[in-house]
Amino acid sequence: MNALNLDPTDLQLLRQLQTDASLTNQALAERVHVSPPTCLRRVNRLKEAGLIEREIAILSVDNVASVIGHGLCAVVEITLDRQDQT
Repeated sequence: MNALNLDPTDLQLLRQLQTDASLTNQALAERVHVSPPTCLRRVNRLKEAGLIEREIAILSVDNVASVIGHGLCAVVEITLDRQDQT
């Protein structure tokens, strides 16, 4: 990947998208004080450079649990190299 120079506007865009990836281009542009076309161009450049990998939804565990009828369950595997006490 080529070196990408990030200016303060790029960093603001990343910060805003990290907080709320569902922002419209118009709302994002207003928050970082650039025009919508400039905002779209910059976000696309950040995506193409691999800085924005994907956009995801972060679910509320408590609300999802109440809807599906059970809580969160996790399976964890731990592998130890050594099991002696030191």
